[in-house]
Amino acid sequence: MDIKKNHLINPEMTVLDIISKYRKTEEVFRKYDEKAGECICCRALFDPLKELSKRYGLDMERLIAEIEVVALLGE
Repeated sequence: MDIKKNHLINPEMTVLDIISKYRKTEEVFRKYDEKAGECICCRALFDPLKELSKRYGLDMERLIAEIEVVALLGE
């Protein structure tokens, strides 16, 4: 996994870190609720993306890319 330091989002950030800084990114997490089988914001709010991706079998690079697009558009 090669997440560059100049990215807005990194695998160590928690869901709460991301949503509190980039409010519109909550939409991205909601989109993944069905695949996760539960509400990510309810059950994994304090989890880093790397743990969340592993637990729910999500593609972390894709998730980060989607979050960054929304974060950049929301600025």
